[in-house]
Amino acid sequence: LTNAIVLKGKIEKKMNSLREKLWPFKEFPKEELEKQYESQKDIFARAGILEKLSGGEMEMTGIDGKKYAFPKMEEIAKMMRENKEVLESKMKQGFKRLLIVPFGMPLERLAGVLEQRILKHKEQHALLATKANPSDPDEELELDANQPLFKWEGWINDNLPQGRRGADVLGTCFYHPQNFNQANHGGKTKAEMLKEQEGSAFAGWEVKLLEENINIPREGANITAGEGENARKRLEANKTPEEYLRILQTDPQYKNEQGLTNEDWLSLFLVHLEETNQAIDDYGGKGSACYLPGSFISSSRNLGYGFWFRDSRQASLSGVFPSSQSSDGGLRSAVGIKKI
Repeated sequence: LTNAIVLKGKIEKKMNSLREKLWPFKEFPKEELEKQYESQKDIFARAGILEKLSGGEMEMTGIDGKKYAFPKMEEIAKMMRENKEVLESKMKQGFKRLLIVPFGMPLERLAGVLEQRILKHKEQHALLATKANPSDPDEELELDANQPLFKWEGWINDNLPQGRRGADVLGTCFYHPQNFNQANHGGKTKAEMLKEQEGSAFAGWEVKLLEENINIPREGANITAGEGENARKRLEANKTPEEYLRILQTDPQYKNEQGLTNEDWLSLFLVHLEETNQAIDDYGGKGSACYLPGSFISSSRNLGYGFWFRDSRQASLSGVFPSSQSSDGGLRSAVGIKKI
C-alpha cells in the first residue's frame, strides 16, 4: 500500500511537471487565451482588417505594401512561455487581457475601420457607454454620424491625399519614446520598426497583455492587485504624461510596462466595442480618458490622447502636451509578451 501511495505521488508530480511545461500560467488558463485570440481574429476578419488567402491564412497589408500574416496561436504561446518570469508576475497583478494590434497597418485605415464599426453599432442601437461593472444597465450613447471619430490633424490630416494622411506614413510619428524631448527622444518611426521586425513571427503585429479591468481608476481609488513584493497599485488619473512615463521607467511595481500607442487604443476600442457593444474611456460617464505616450510627434511635442467625448458625441483620437493634467485623464499600460 505504501509503495502504491509513493508511486501515485510520483505520477502526480510528473503530470504536474508536464502541465507546467506545456502551460505554466495558472492565473491565465490557456483556454481563456485561445478564446480571446479567436475572438480578435474573427473581429479583425469581419471588420476587413484581415484578408483571407486561398490556403486559409489571414493577413494584413502594412504601410509598406507588404502582407503580414496574423500571428499564430502557437507562436504566441511559445513566446509567452519564453517570457514566463515577467508574464507570470504581471498576471498576478491582473494583466490577463490579450490585445493583438495590427501595428503595421496604416493608421488612417485603422481609424476608418473603427469609424465604420461605430456607425454600424449605432444603427443597431448597440453603441453603449462605458460600464463600471458588466451588470450595470445599458446606456445608449448619442453619435455624430458625420464624424464618429475625431482625428487630430497631427495624426491624420484629411487635407492630404488619401493614403498619405497618416503621421505613421509620413514618418512624423515616433513610437515608444524614452522621453518627450524634441531631440534625442529615443522613439522610432513605424517604417523603422517594421524593418526591425522582418523575419520575426509577429512581423507587422504587436501582441500585449492589458489589465482585465480596462477602466482607468480616478485619483484616490487605491486599488491594489498582487501580494507582498508582487503587489501593484493600479495607476490612477490626474497625473501628467511626463509623470506617468517616469513612473513606468523607475517604479519597480510597474517594471516591464509601457504606455499605449494610437494603434493600440484604436484596436482596443474596436475589440471591446465588438465584444461588449461598449465604447472605452467615456470620461463623462464611468470611464477615464487615456494618454497614449507610445505615439509622439517631436516637432509639436504632442502625444496621443484617446477618449469618448459626450459633448461632441464621438470618439476622439486627440493630441496633448506632456505637461497636460486632468482629473479625468490617466494612463492604461500594457506588457509585451515578447522577452526583452
